Amino acid sequence: MTDYRYILADVFTDRAFGGNPLAVFPDAGGLTGAQMAVLTKELNLSESTFVTPGSAPGRFAVRIFTPGGELSFAGHPIVGTAVVLAELGRTGGATEIVLEVGVGPVRVVLQGAGATFFRDGEPERRPLDVADADIAALVGVDALAGAPWQAGYGTSYVLVPLADRDAVARAETRLDHWRKLAPRLWGHALYVFAVTGPGTVHARMFAPSLGVAEDPATGSAAAALIGSLPGPADGTAHLAITQGVEMGRPSTILCSATRQAGVVQQISIGGGAIVVGEGRFSRLP
Repeated sequence: MTDYRYILADVFTDRAFGGNPLAVFPDAGGLTGAQMAVLTKELNLSESTFVTPGSAPGRFAVRIFTPGGELSFAGHPIVGTAVVLAELGRTGGATEIVLEVGVGPVRVVLQGAGATFFRDGEPERRPLDVADADIAALVGVDALAGAPWQAGYGTSYVLVPLADRDAVARAETRLDHWRKLAPRLWGHALYVFAVTGPGTVHARMFAPSLGVAEDPATGSAAAALIGSLPGPADGTAHLAITQGVEMGRPSTILCSATRQAGVVQQISIGGGAIVVGEGRFSRLP
């Protein structure tokens, strides 16, 4: 009988009960997508992943769900799932594996108690046909620190620059404004951020349409940000993003973007992950 147990891990952190919690179902064969969705809602974490064998050795098929539905790509589930599979001995000691997710294969490098994944090319970008003042009202601030934009590697975000860390801490999603503006937005969620120093950013993520009021660490949003921020024409830019502080779950996301002739060739997103427990479903929906 298939064992529908799940492993709990905290991702983008070096300590238990920080970062972003994740449930990984390492043996999800036999579960339907509808069942995966119900189990994710039951756990009520920002994401859960469901793993089945991939197309070849060293490859794992992974489906990612939030309480609001399935995602084709998400960062903390990729990092956390890779670390959990390694701790369970499923990776055979390999330092590099491939997770086959909705957007296609994602290369992941395992490093100690963490992992880093890579995406090639630039993120997709689309125009944002909403006034800056309306975006400011949407996130509950008086003014922005620059023009917002939309970008994403499979999961799209409205990226909203704010003046400083205090402005990020004060931000909130005005749901009345969200309901009015959401039909005009390509981005599935809001990523508010402020540059806090050379190579450092403080951020928060709100995703009401995905059933996530706030997320403690969002690797796919970090990917969209590092891939679309200005950088050197040639070479690699590095960025450390802090997130989750306001939720009491501090996280650190380590990012890089490599450019040639001003064009992004590859980005990386990495961080730590810690297994904190496990559970089991005694019945299925």
